[in-house]
Amino acid sequence: MLAEKNKATRITKEIISYFLDNDLNEFDLKFSVDNDLFRLKISAPASNKPESFDKLIHDLHTERQIEVDEYFNALLGSFSHDHDYTFLGKAIDLASGNFEDGILWLEIERQNMNS
Repeated sequence: MLAEKNKATRITKEIISYFLDNDLNEFDLKFSVDNDLFRLKISAPASNKPESFDKLIHDLHTERQIEVDEYFNALLGSFSHDHDYTFLGKAIDLASGNFEDGILWLEIERQNMNS
């Protein structure tokens, strides 16, 4: 369980960094992790959708690669501000997000394959 919490923390840091890098400095965060599932939902008021948001969603839809899970976990947070979020996509199972009514939101899920 400790390893899954560590991965959930790294994933959350990446998502928070994305929001802060796009000057979304006020956000609501819902975080839950247990033996079976990690879920994160973040939303922020925004005057418009960041130019990079569609690419973020596209990158997060990269298929999870369980066989190299530890490798991708080690890479999270290790690259520059010109993020390639496909590494993050390879560490999660589901991602969805949108910009609606002045709110930018993102939700991700990761199944614990060891439970």
